[in-house]
Amino acid sequence: MAGVPRLFLAIATVIALAAAAAIPPPEDAPLDLDEAELRELFGQQDIFALPAGEIPEAPVEQQPEEDPEQPQEDAFILGTSKPLGQISGLGITSKGHLLAFHRAEREWTEESFSKDFKFNAHTGMIANATIAVIDPANGQVVAEHGKNQFYLPHGLTVDHEDNIWVTDVGAHQVVKMDKNFKVLMTLGEKLVPGTDEKHFCKPTDIAVASNGYFFVADGYCNSRVLKFNAKGQFVDIVGSEMDPFIIPHSIALIEDLNLLCVADRENERVQCFSAGLKEGHRSIPAGIPITSADDIGRVFAIRERAHYLVGVTGVDQQDSLEPQVFAMDMDTGKAQTYLKGIENGHALAISKDGTVYVAHMNPNQIVGLNLA
Repeated sequence: MAGVPRLFLAIATVIALAAAAAIPPPEDAPLDLDEAELRELFGQQDIFALPAGEIPEAPVEQQPEEDPEQPQEDAFILGTSKPLGQISGLGITSKGHLLAFHRAEREWTEESFSKDFKFNAHTGMIANATIAVIDPANGQVVAEHGKNQFYLPHGLTVDHEDNIWVTDVGAHQVVKMDKNFKVLMTLGEKLVPGTDEKHFCKPTDIAVASNGYFFVADGYCNSRVLKFNAKGQFVDIVGSEMDPFIIPHSIALIEDLNLLCVADRENERVQCFSAGLKEGHRSIPAGIPITSADDIGRVFAIRERAHYLVGVTGVDQQDSLEPQVFAMDMDTGKAQTYLKGIENGHALAISKDGTVYVAHMNPNQIVGLNLA
């Protein structure tokens, strides 16, 4: 029993309570518990619980002996065969290619948006390619896409079918493309920011489930996370009005744990919620807070692989914490920091072999880090 993740223990508690009630809920209905009861149950079941301040190092007894002549991290700069602009999004395809969503010659400045969040559209779409397909073995840019297609690139995600999802904070849109970069779906009204269910305002990131449901972090203006079905129809809002996000900058879906984790950048925390993906009469509704890691610096990007949540932070508002790459084991609650002092990290992706790629802005480069 000791090896069972605490989330599963919490779910088991809920199921036991429902069974004890001896009143079976209707088919496909959520658990017959109100939000307060769910909060009470889940609030004490942290998957990871970190104290205020810097993310702790791994316990000393678990650290391998260090060779003083060897660096602590196996980090490297991935030199690309072509120069890239500000890299705002990264993803990895099933074939192992690294996708870099970048802004080419464009930069986000104070003149980019009006006071009512409208993009300065007279600058037009970015004429040059904005998506680079990179061979991570040698940095060779093997293909380029996205000419005259985006105003101000931001997030990129590759789903289980190799579809590519991107957010354009200038256009206030989310775009889904197939593996050949053909547009399949566009959400949001082009160049029109809004707060309703059919508009975004500077959306930042996307997370996609294997059943086609997806989440959009919406983002700089609205500070909300929206859930959609596979057809792009609005389903729900994730988060709490009582404890709102301040720029949900990145999101990661841990599907088998039914968790959606949010990099709540200006609140300097990662929050994880129930994703509401499990079907059946014992399903848990989306948006129930499960756990959080607080006071860890401004979190710019998070991604997950094999129950490890990896993230990159910038300096905190008090300028007291170093930027760093961190990894949290969602099963054991242990966390470790890597590559302290990393500057201007904005996005990351994790390969199948455990290599973490971090995109930087100014300088515009990609750093690799082997955490396997």
